Amino acid sequence: MTPFLQQLADDVLAGGTPLDQLTFVFPNRRAGLFFQHYLAQRLQRPQWSPKLVSIEEFFREHTDLREPDRLTLIFELYRVYMRVIKREEPFDKFYFWGDMLLRDFDEVDKYRVNATLLFKDLSKLKELDETFDYLTDEQKYFLKEFWLHFEDQPSQTKEEFLKLWRKLPQVYTEFVKTLKKEGVAYEGLIHREVAEHLEKKPPKAAVAASVVFAGFNALTRAEETLLAEYVKQGARVFWDYDAYYVNDARQEAGTFARLYRQHPVLGKTFPAEWPAHFSAARSIVLTGVSQRIGQAKRAGARVKEILDQIPPEQRESQLNRTVIVLPDEAMLLPVLHSLPEELTSINVTMGFPLRATPLFTLLDLLIEMQVRRKGDLFSYREVLAVLGHAYTLALAEKESTLIQNEIVQKNRVRLPAAELQQLHAVYQLLFAPTEAPRAVDYLLEIVQYLGASFTDKQSFDREYAFHFYQHLARLKLIFQDSDRWPDWRGFQKLFRQVIQSQKIPFTGEPLRGLQIMGVLETRNLDFDNVILLSMNEGSLPAPQRQGSYIPHTLRKAYGLPAHEHQDAMYAYLFYRVLQRAGQVDLLYNTEPDVVGNGEMSRYVQQLLLESGLPIERRVLHNTIHVNRAKPIEIAKTSEVLAQMDKYLSPDGARYLSPSSINDFIECGLRFYLKHVAELREADEVEEDIDARTFGNMLHDVMVWLYNDWRVAGQTVPADEFKKAHSRIAGLVDRAFRKHYHLNDNEPVLHEGQRVVVKEVVEAFASRILEIDAALAPLTIRQLEEKFEFPLRLADGRSVRIAGKIDRVDTTGSVIRVIDYKTGQDGLKFKSLESLFERDGDRNKAAFQTLFYSFLYGTVEQITGPVQPGLYNRKNIFGDEFLFGLLMNKMAVRDATTLWPAFAEQLSQTVHQLYDPNQPFTQTTHEKHCEFCAYKALCRR
Repeated sequence: MTPFLQQLADDVLAGGTPLDQLTFVFPNRRAGLFFQHYLAQRLQRPQWSPKLVSIEEFFREHTDLREPDRLTLIFELYRVYMRVIKREEPFDKFYFWGDMLLRDFDEVDKYRVNATLLFKDLSKLKELDETFDYLTDEQKYFLKEFWLHFEDQPSQTKEEFLKLWRKLPQVYTEFVKTLKKEGVAYEGLIHREVAEHLEKKPPKAAVAASVVFAGFNALTRAEETLLAEYVKQGARVFWDYDAYYVNDARQEAGTFARLYRQHPVLGKTFPAEWPAHFSAARSIVLTGVSQRIGQAKRAGARVKEILDQIPPEQRESQLNRTVIVLPDEAMLLPVLHSLPEELTSINVTMGFPLRATPLFTLLDLLIEMQVRRKGDLFSYREVLAVLGHAYTLALAEKESTLIQNEIVQKNRVRLPAAELQQLHAVYQLLFAPTEAPRAVDYLLEIVQYLGASFTDKQSFDREYAFHFYQHLARLKLIFQDSDRWPDWRGFQKLFRQVIQSQKIPFTGEPLRGLQIMGVLETRNLDFDNVILLSMNEGSLPAPQRQGSYIPHTLRKAYGLPAHEHQDAMYAYLFYRVLQRAGQVDLLYNTEPDVVGNGEMSRYVQQLLLESGLPIERRVLHNTIHVNRAKPIEIAKTSEVLAQMDKYLSPDGARYLSPSSINDFIECGLRFYLKHVAELREADEVEEDIDARTFGNMLHDVMVWLYNDWRVAGQTVPADEFKKAHSRIAGLVDRAFRKHYHLNDNEPVLHEGQRVVVKEVVEAFASRILEIDAALAPLTIRQLEEKFEFPLRLADGRSVRIAGKIDRVDTTGSVIRVIDYKTGQDGLKFKSLESLFERDGDRNKAAFQTLFYSFLYGTVEQITGPVQPGLYNRKNIFGDEFLFGLLMNKMAVRDATTLWPAFAEQLSQTVHQLYDPNQPFTQTTHEKHCEFCAYKALCRR
């Protein structure tokens, strides 16, 4: 039991009033439940239940007004706002501003500010001294400071502000009038109504004398009025403060205690001296941990240490003296997963944000999927994400995995809804093409289906489904009363805003097991062991309040809460939870973000510099060893050589191509990783078209353009090439269908980058036709044909050497071997030997084209002149087209003269490849690593 509540019980029992006649009012119900359990045990009356209420419940007991949900209130405010402002605006766009305006109205009423005067236009400052004579000089100063900015000619932005500001008194008045007429109110309005009523008609003395207020700190003016009116009639107030921060004006934690001590009524309820618990000896350990998950793990380890100190038979009864406090609610699940397995009793008391649940992630994905939908086609990005979600996998793991693999393997960028829906019952709901007016029904059906599928072990997930169903059902009712439906993007914005502020209120058994709480839930409660996480700026204190129509200077002028108020409130909560603890563990993240946010909390800095308490400081980290990158060698062991048997003729399943030999020449390690170990990059769907895909599409278009001429074996005159231009656009669409695995009857959507790619491929193909027309007549001999021959090794074995040649044709007496290149590959090379050099700048394209000519000539036993060359971007779009290669600045018009030397160099290279005494090593020319997929492995 906590000391404050024990003292409260002692004082109440000593007072002599029968407990059944008392009403206990706490800041929240949490402390009341602890108090109830303690009294029941102390009085040995297990079923006894005193009247315990939170301050909110106590206010509601004084009025017939009921409080609807926030969404309903904002929609009602929207209706009033539209009538007063006389401007049409969709509800989804108004929601953000409406939520902010409702917060302002709520605070205006809780602090009993005159809304008409607050929202008065004082830009001329004429009425200030007469109308506001009740303000202090300091308040008048803040008021003048704000409105002085409007004295001269206001800017357009300020003018817009003034137009809206002048309407706000009417909006407020009409809104309050409408709500009261319907018998409803928001929380602040209930508080104002009750406070004003109590001032006119105070509670009866007999009633007030039976009321006990316990553990309050930061009171609104309405709460202050309520307490004061009850105290006047005999109610008792028990405060929970400590001399350390009340008597020291520097400590903002005591701000409200010092304020109420001066109150003419509440000040009389204060004791002559406050206890000094905070300065007592205790153990405080401050631990810096890298990242949030590190804090969760450390908290779990600390609980294990505490658990090991308690005898097993006493753990359940004693562990309730330990609390984990989470300023960051999103830390709840990581902490729960980090607790020791032997922990049997855990009590969670805090609000868990709906936006942090897996169900929100799924619903938000589904909305985004509908936003990006084109007709009945869904984008692969959202489809993959939905298929990979934990809920989808739990219901249809086999089907989800199969579809995910197919999407990646076939590069499916857009997927028809009907194709997905037929594979599983849950897919019929998830992948239903839905128009925006049915958005809520669509999500409700999915939430219902998932909620019914959750097992007893998925109690958290059922709770998520229940709360989402509630909020979606309210949204449906709202839109039924509206004649304007948002589109999917507007609905997504509204959905996120509605869920943003919603929390699941977890509550449990107060006196059993480890306690896990939010900061606000710790009020009035004391623990022996306190583990406080996220001790960083932005977590504790919490971020500054959300946006407001009321500027900071006006807040100061009218006594509305500003950031100083929030800082003082959280400072009190921090010091209060520590003041009676014996063992305190404070954890903070040692890695603030790039702009400095998230450094150690100011409250921790105050403890270190001002408290005088001994604090043990620790920083948990992994020792970093900087290892120098060492050269990597792969020895050609018998196992490695056995893997290379796949290239041997005649039974090998693979062959050495020009690109694989290029890899070996440039970097032996790259060849090993890519072709021997077959370590591949993960497949991904390519929505945008990279250089490789662009080249493949051009190759396909050129094969389809020239294939009829190859089959016919005819000589193609110039006019045939000219006629072929009309076929290019259709063939480009065909190439897109092939790449994206579209059906023949599916339209090809050219948008974004695809428009550019389509135009460039068409320009390439058209230019190639123009060049060939100028060289006509031509005979097309081969298109995309594979040629192969065996190359004999020293040990008598043969290696399969093969490659697929883009095109072979004949013009006059010369056979041309053509390689299409969409990049800026050059035509020049120094010498034949330079093409096989491992270091230095070698022309890979020239090597590949010369390789193809040698391959073709060897297989076909060509004796006439053969000219290899490139059709590349730089060449065909230059001022003058030049076909062929340039060796040492001389045109290679007949490659057959180079073949013997080329064959010798190739044979030596392949022999090196199979030489067991030569390991696979890294290149020393790091320019070769620039675009290598394996450079991270080499740490280059």
